[in-house]
Amino acid sequence: MNRLLIFITLAFLILSQIVHAQKPAESVFFGNRGGERQWLTYQDNHRALYRIITNEAFSQLEERVEKVSKFQSAEDWKAHQNEIKTVLNGSLAKFKKTPLNARTTGILERETFIVEKVLFESHPGFYVTAGLFLPKKSQNPAPAVIYACGHTDMGFRSETYQHVILNLVEKGFIVLAFDPLGQGERLQYPDAETGKSKVGGSTKEHSYAGIQTLLTGSSLTDYFIWDGIRVLDYLETRPEVDMKRIGMTGRSGGGTQTAQIAACDERIYAAAPECYITSFKRLLQSIGPQDAEQNPYNAIAKGFDHADYLHIRAPKPALMITTTHDFFSIQGARETFAEVQKSYAALGKHENVQMVEDFGVHESTKNNRESLYAFFQKHLDLPGDPTDLETKPFSVEELWVTPTGQAGTSFDCETIFSLNRKYFPGKKVPENDLPKLVAQTAGIDFQKNLTAAVYTGKFTKTDFPVEKYFLENNWADYALPVYVIKNENKNSGKLIVWFHPEGKKKLLEEPKLAELIQAGHSIVSADLPGTGELHDPEFTGDGVIQGVPFNYTFGANLAGKSIPGIQAEAIDLLMQFTENKFPGKTTEAMVQGNATSAVLHYAVLKNPFSKITFRNFPGPVEELTTQEYYDPALAFTAAPGSLLHYDLPDLTKYLHHTGTEIITE
Repeated sequence: MNRLLIFITLAFLILSQIVHAQKPAESVFFGNRGGERQWLTYQDNHRALYRIITNEAFSQLEERVEKVSKFQSAEDWKAHQNEIKTVLNGSLAKFKKTPLNARTTGILERETFIVEKVLFESHPGFYVTAGLFLPKKSQNPAPAVIYACGHTDMGFRSETYQHVILNLVEKGFIVLAFDPLGQGERLQYPDAETGKSKVGGSTKEHSYAGIQTLLTGSSLTDYFIWDGIRVLDYLETRPEVDMKRIGMTGRSGGGTQTAQIAACDERIYAAAPECYITSFKRLLQSIGPQDAEQNPYNAIAKGFDHADYLHIRAPKPALMITTTHDFFSIQGARETFAEVQKSYAALGKHENVQMVEDFGVHESTKNNRESLYAFFQKHLDLPGDPTDLETKPFSVEELWVTPTGQAGTSFDCETIFSLNRKYFPGKKVPENDLPKLVAQTAGIDFQKNLTAAVYTGKFTKTDFPVEKYFLENNWADYALPVYVIKNENKNSGKLIVWFHPEGKKKLLEEPKLAELIQAGHSIVSADLPGTGELHDPEFTGDGVIQGVPFNYTFGANLAGKSIPGIQAEAIDLLMQFTENKFPGKTTEAMVQGNATSAVLHYAVLKNPFSKITFRNFPGPVEELTTQEYYDPALAFTAAPGSLLHYDLPDLTKYLHHTGTEIITE
């Protein structure tokens, strides 16, 4: 009897598994062969958003390669220098040089050098904290090296960075090490009780503030570069410094700053970025776009690549410091070095650009440090022994410049949030040109054509069958997942295209769905890139804030695109599908929450909707720049630069004037 019961139980379990396996999945890519198996060629379709971004960027980078490959003469490269400089410093004109109001807040002394704790203002009320390391025995005036630290909460006080700083000082260089914004004593979102950032580590500090600058048509890059320019202005006030012999270096994020600042300010004679220079192609292929300041506004779309940081400087001395297993691709570094050698050779100084590569990961190695010291000793005319010496670091607290260890809690000071509002020129909405400005700003280009609507089955929900499709296009970059729900027994002649910020599956939970189906309306919904089945849960980056991946936004902006713009292009594919499947039907749109931005961007350019109903209409994008702590989810759906020309209410107003009925619930 026990054996019979066991047999019956096992048979039931096996049967239930078979039934479960054969139950149609709600995924449009379900392969109808059991388990969670999908159509083989679409198993990575959830990465669609990143693929769209990188395909656009790679195409632009190929155009740049073709252009640069034709340069031969010094005149060719000089013309390129003049053209490409504007990508980095074209938007710096909004900043004005104001009094530094520099002061020394304390002095540390050791046997061979002293350290002045320096505080100055790169903008009125915007404090830069720094340490000026002065050798007791040095040339007069002496060469100086600006040291920019990488991403660490400690700023230049990190033992790793102090080691290089102190070695340079022992070799006779004056060193000015400063905290980048969002690091060290310059947190932009400080918590007075904990002394930590309210938004996270340094890359999150940068990215959270960086989104606000993007919306006003700028980039956090501008603020980083300007800090560096004002550092040089401070050095000019020091009689000990020989301004004809200025060098700059830094690793990781400090390498980024070195590359950018040295490209923008000619006072830097010798530059040595470490563990940063690669190429945008290899960067996007490997670790992806990094936090805000590493992404100049529309850089790739404007023909800029990492090599241009050095081309701009040619033929001034430059040293690329790299490691073989850095997460900044060594292949990209090698390719960039090969390209940069051409401009230096054309300008008659091929020996002035060098690259050193040591075995290691994203780190400082002894061989690389000694190459750095030798580079500065040669080009800043301070001969000596490049041997890397043992050093004794100061404690973090010893090097504090401010009373509390944070400028934001020590003084009533400006932040990137407040400065961005001051430098924002304001919005101008020329209504007649609005569609053109929307397309240009959001990077919308309706070039994709529907090639096939692939039917993959159906399942039943709320007593009505849900048909599943995916839409292929002539670019073959991804397939758009779609649900179609209709009442076979009643046809009202009306089609409702429903957009939900979390994707098509969420509308199945909406009580209103059954009501609309029972009324005879046909419903169509899709997963726009970044949502539903086109959401990549494994995507990571250093700019993820409260689960919102701003690295997508930074990457899209590099290529002159935007998240709502990419989603608007997907809506165009969806509407091509509905035109074929539901000819003659009156088409309306139902839009929920943060799906609003994509739909409005689409509708202003191509509007098939007689009526658009918005549920939970989000606040104006402007709120992202007027509220210090904003909702990252809303920021993700906003187009960089849009606030120069329009906001979401401006788009609804435009649609209303063109005859579309607008309803908000």
